[in-house]
Amino acid sequence: MTDKPYDTPPRPTIDDLDPETATTDRLVAIVHTHRQGEDYPTAESLIGNLPVVLRALCDHVLTGQATALDVAYRLASLTSSPAFRPEIPTALKEGIEPPLSRFGGFLLLAA
Repeated sequence: MTDKPYDTPPRPTIDDLDPETATTDRLVAIVHTHRQGEDYPTAESLIGNLPVVLRALCDHVLTGQATALDVAYRLASLTSSPAFRPEIPTALKEGIEPPLSRFGGFLLLAA
């Protein structure tokens, strides 16, 4: 008698998140589980494709079918690469400086 291998456990999806308590860190964690075993593209490749990806995201939003959580997941997937994990300034880590005060709000894209 051959043993049946264990079923692969289901991957978490954005449907498993409560929109009220979803965070960027949780979305990035889901992205990481979806990319497990894959090589990440280089920073140069990601930056080179960024205009195409952002246009596709814009088109997706304009269809009216995108939820806020869906858009947040797609943005989290753009920033989840190890190449885009800059060190968070100490003032932000310690709560001294409000996150949106630096760079006119662009820090959100780097988080």
